[in-house]
Parts: sequence; C-alpha cells; structure tokens
Amino acid sequence: MVITRFAPSPTGNLHIGGARTALFNWLFARNQGGKFLLRIEDTDKVRSETKYVESILESLDWLGIDYDDSLVYQSDRSDKYTSAIDKLLASGDAYYCNCSKEELDKLRSEQQKSGLKPKYDGRNRELSLENGSDTVVRFKTPLEGEITLEDTLKGNVSVNNKELDDLIIQRADGTPTYNLTVVVDDIDMGITNVIRGDDHLNNTYRQAHMMNALGYKIPTYTHIPLIMGDDRKRLSKRHGATSTYDFRKEGFLPISIINYLARLGWSEGNKEKFTLEELIALFNLKSLNKSSSIFDYKKLNSLNKYFIKELQIDDIYKEFIHLTDDFNRFSDEKIIEIIEAQRDRCKTIKEIIDESQFFLSDDLAIDKNLIDKFLVEDNNKIFSSVLSKLDLINNWSLSNIKDAIADVMHELDLELPKFAKPIRVALTGSLSSPSIDLTIYLLGKESCIKRICAARTLIA
Repeated sequence: MVITRFAPSPTGNLHIGGARTALFNWLFARNQGGKFLLRIEDTDKVRSETKYVESILESLDWLGIDYDDSLVYQSDRSDKYTSAIDKLLASGDAYYCNCSKEELDKLRSEQQKSGLKPKYDGRNRELSLENGSDTVVRFKTPLEGEITLEDTLKGNVSVNNKELDDLIIQRADGTPTYNLTVVVDDIDMGITNVIRGDDHLNNTYRQAHMMNALGYKIPTYTHIPLIMGDDRKRLSKRHGATSTYDFRKEGFLPISIINYLARLGWSEGNKEKFTLEELIALFNLKSLNKSSSIFDYKKLNSLNKYFIKELQIDDIYKEFIHLTDDFNRFSDEKIIEIIEAQRDRCKTIKEIIDESQFFLSDDLAIDKNLIDKFLVEDNNKIFSSVLSKLDLINNWSLSNIKDAIADVMHELDLELPKFAKPIRVALTGSLSSPSIDLTIYLLGKESCIKRICAARTLIA
C-alpha cells in the first residue's frame, strides 16, 4: 500500500509551497488507494507554537486535504528517537563529540580561507569519547564511495560521501535533530513515498545513510522543484501573499488554490480546471515537471474569478461570512442576493465585500468630484421623477422597479447612462455597482428614497 505524509513545522502559517507539497502527497495517496498521514514536527520547542498547529490544520481542512489515522506529534516520540540514537551508538555508526562552538567556528573560518567547503572534519570520530554535559552525538557518515538514490522525477541522483560531513543527530541538551527524527518517523509510520521540495535532496542523502545503518528500507523519493516568484527567486513575502491564511484572507477560494497549485509542477494535457475528484483520478508522478514553476498572481486571480462565477452560491457564501461579520444584520437570503449581484463583477471574495459596503449604511461619503459632476441641478428632474415612481411601488419586485425606470426614461427622454449614473452616485456614492435596477431592488424602497433625498441636498 502507498503511504505518503506531510510533515510541517508549526513555526508559522502554512506556506503555499508547503500546501502544494501536501496536495501532491495527498493526491498521489488517494489516486493509489493508499494513506496520507500528517505529522507535526514540533521538536523545536523555542519556535513551535500551538496557534500554528491550529492554523495548519485549519488550512488543510479549508483546502479539503484530509489525513488518515491519528495525527502524529514528534514531541510525543522522544523515546523512539533516543532508542534509535542508542542503536547507532552501539553499532559504531554514531559517536560522541565535544567540540566547542569556538573550535568549530575556527575550523570553518580556516576552511573558508583555504577555499574549502566548510564542514566538520571528523576530528572526534575515532576518539571513543564518553557522554558528557557538553557532548553531542554525530552520525558516522561513510568516508569512501558515494550514495546513489533513484528519484522518480530526477532519475538516479548521487553524491560522493566525502561531500557529507558527520552531522549532529543529538544536541548537547539531549534533543534529537531534524534528520534523525525524520528517519525514525518515516520508517515507524510505514512511509513508502516521500514527495517534497528538491531543497531537501542533500538531507535525503544523509537520511538514506542513517536508514541503511539502522537496517531500514529506504522509501521512494520524489523531489519537486521549488515555486519561484516572477524574479526567479524562491517565493517569499516580498512577492505578495505566501501563506494559505493570507490567500484566504484576500478572498481566494480553496478550489482556486487547489487548481492553481496542482498546475504548478503538474499537468494533464491542456486541461486547466479540475474538481477534486478529477484531480485524484488523473494525478500521477510521471506528469510532474522537472523545472521550477513561476507563481503568477494574475493567473490565480483569473482562475478565482472563474470559480466565483461557477461555484454553487453556498460555497461563496461560506467564504463571505468567514471574512466579514459586517453583514450580520442582514438575513442569509439577503446576503446571498448581494453575493449573486456582485459575483460576476469580482475576482475575489474580498472584492465582493469591498464592492458591497454601500449596502451597510445610508450615510454615504460621496467624493466631491462625483458631486460636482452628477449631483447637479440638471439632474434634479431625474431624482424627482424616480422618487415619485418608487413611492408608488407597493409590491417591491425587480420587475416593478424595471417598469418604473422605463417610465422615468420615457418621460424624460433619457438614455440609460444618462439616467443610471446620477442615480448610482446618489445610491452608492460611486459609479460602480450592479445594474441600476438590481441595485435599487437590493437597497430597498425606504433606503433608496432616503439616499436620493440626501443626495439632492448636496446639489448646489
């Protein structure tokens, strides 16, 4: 059975690159009828925070990425790590080292001055030191030959063992380090396939050596290229939003993020848009791209605009009320009507919220330029006629409002723009809103009359 995993560190919100890693592992496991496991790598007690665990779990749930079996916390597994370290010490594949920070800094400085790659030189490797308060445990990397791994995307990858120093697997305070915990966890959890960023490739060589020393079977690895910004540098905050939390806050839909991430490094012919079910059915490792992908915020906006138009209104409503409670005084039905009126005009849920602010209060702050251009004496007759027509409507419906507008335009011999612009400014404080008949309908009779009367007082 295929078993994959996602193993984030709770030191921040879920990065979009991490979300893609989780997605690829999840899709592959689901496609293969296997398991997708989740592990929280929280051994860094200083930087790990519970709030980030909660944020990561919430983000995965939002994206629809569910996990199997129990959630694993590294902080609960210290006995497992201690046992593995003891085994490596007993077999001679690890040793104690008491080099001070000053000693190591001096070594690194001398190597750099000589043009050498800075690394630990193994000076304590054969001294058979005892454990002490200032000792760490180092893994004894083979000195000769090379290690070769088969990567499903890169093919055979290898490194000369001389390039790898004896890395620390246990700190002086007794806590295990990343490379040791990953090895123990992946084997203990039965991980068969590891899909992760190619920035981990150097770690993979080291981890494979440890697995060999512990007698473990090495999983199948797939190292995917990193996501880059438009400057071809690793995606970071300088490029814009980078966490799933930020993207949701900006009003992107989970299906938009899923679709966009799936296409960042994987493709299925010319197909651009997928349901989750389609992605699961189609995803495979053979279609992964070997080159880095550029994160294009314009493409994501375009994709999000498409899904805002196409999704069921309940999915849009869910994100709308998650992002704002400004509209709580309205009924669910009213909020849905507002969303329906705006969804074809907006690229994000946040934009729908921003464009709908005029519904919240009859006290509008109208820009002076709009007042000078549209709230003028020549348009007073339009306001008067509209007020009289609206006042006569007893059954407030879109069809009756359309009839009233038609009557005003006919009586005053007006084209739609000449009629709609001053009315739109009076009702919304801007020139941007849904169609004028729909805007009037959604605002309601009382609010429309109040706003038009208020606008007339601004006519010089």
